[in-house]
Amino acid sequence: MNTTTMPNDRLAAQRRTLRLAWLTLIVFFGLFLALVTGVALTVRQWYLSSTDSQKATLIVRSVDESIVWQPAGRTIFQGARDQQELGEGDVVRALPNAGYGQVASLRLFEGSQLDLWAGAELRLSELRATRWYSGALQITLEQTGGYVRYDLRDDQPFDSVRFTVLVGDARVELMPGGSYSIGLYPPERRVTRIDGRPALIADIAARSGSAIVTGVAGQPARLVAGQRIEVDPAGLPGLSVPARWELIRDGGFSLFSEAEYNNTTRADDPTLPRATTWQVSGTPSLPLPERGFFRLALICRPTNTMLTCPPEDWRTAAWFYRTGGQVNGFVTSIRQSLGAQGAGVDVSEFRSLIFSLWVRVDYQSLLAAGDRGTECPVMIRIVARRSSPVDPDEERVVCIYTAASDNDLRVRADGIFYLRIEPATWTQFRVDLRDERWLPDYRYIRSVEIYANGHDYDAKVAEVSLIGMQ
Repeated sequence: MNTTTMPNDRLAAQRRTLRLAWLTLIVFFGLFLALVTGVALTVRQWYLSSTDSQKATLIVRSVDESIVWQPAGRTIFQGARDQQELGEGDVVRALPNAGYGQVASLRLFEGSQLDLWAGAELRLSELRATRWYSGALQITLEQTGGYVRYDLRDDQPFDSVRFTVLVGDARVELMPGGSYSIGLYPPERRVTRIDGRPALIADIAARSGSAIVTGVAGQPARLVAGQRIEVDPAGLPGLSVPARWELIRDGGFSLFSEAEYNNTTRADDPTLPRATTWQVSGTPSLPLPERGFFRLALICRPTNTMLTCPPEDWRTAAWFYRTGGQVNGFVTSIRQSLGAQGAGVDVSEFRSLIFSLWVRVDYQSLLAAGDRGTECPVMIRIVARRSSPVDPDEERVVCIYTAASDNDLRVRADGIFYLRIEPATWTQFRVDLRDERWLPDYRYIRSVEIYANGHDYDAKVAEVSLIGMQ
């Protein structure tokens, strides 16, 4: 055996052992660092993402019995009280008989305010903010009925804010600092969903700020101040349009035939097809040759005075007609009850209410407005209530007539606005009902009636409109 090789072998073995020891130490130290880093990252992530459930305060503006709430996890609604705190999963509902205007409000913990109208229902799905610092705010609400206005706080103390409203199959992301409204209402034609949920149209509008509406297909639509968008019962958004609402249905008299409008006077045969927009009537009960008639007339778009025009300029006018040298008064009327099922419409959100129509009087046998100041070839009656369902009906009446001069109007009845127009000439009557002498602070409009009152008359109206703007 060579004695000189043994120390070298022992030295090589010691070096291998030393390298293995260092390698083991480095590996375990790396694992230790990885573990420490993982724990640190986990702690940091927990610190950043840890949130606390927050509260909202209910403000009851109507009678207590008209506002109810459903605690999270429960199925039964119970009475709510003013200044009550609500949390995640709770549902608040304003009953349909709660009144007009804002009947309840929710003040969220971060300062935003939600106003509920009668018939509104809202679930507080998520009210969360980061626990340890002002990093993120997450609010998710589910609106399942009625009309709600959302006024979001502008100067949010959070770095990230997400304010989401779920409406049916659509999501609405509201930007902080804006003012928005969402109304849910049934479509004109009955729609049945396979999941049994109510089929509703969502009407989403932005007064200020901006919103993103994402439908069931996932394609987002952007909404900016002064615009509105409708989401159909299937969860598909339409196009953004100016934020204005037409409250008159069938103002162009084109949805039904002349016979279907006049069938609304027939109570003896309920099987007759009849109009569901305008209700025709005539009073008093006189022999047929002495009555006035409601008819439809095909005209060129006012103010076109030609007898012929291209098809795109054709319009349909409501025609009030009575002849024969009559000596007794007769009223020929069309009337529309506004709102769903004709129950009236809450107009408390509208800062502007523009009523307009085109009118033409070809003949009237009485001078000006007659001996009583109420016998006019075209009259308009708007029935409204000021602030509460228990308030009495009030009316605003317009008399439109022809005469050689204003001096021919010798009798003025109380509460009637008079407008003299040139005979056989189309004239537009237009008024903002929010003006001081009309309905400046009224919250509810029940109906609009247009009628002819007098002996002989031949008058037409077209393009009837009542537009609300927020």
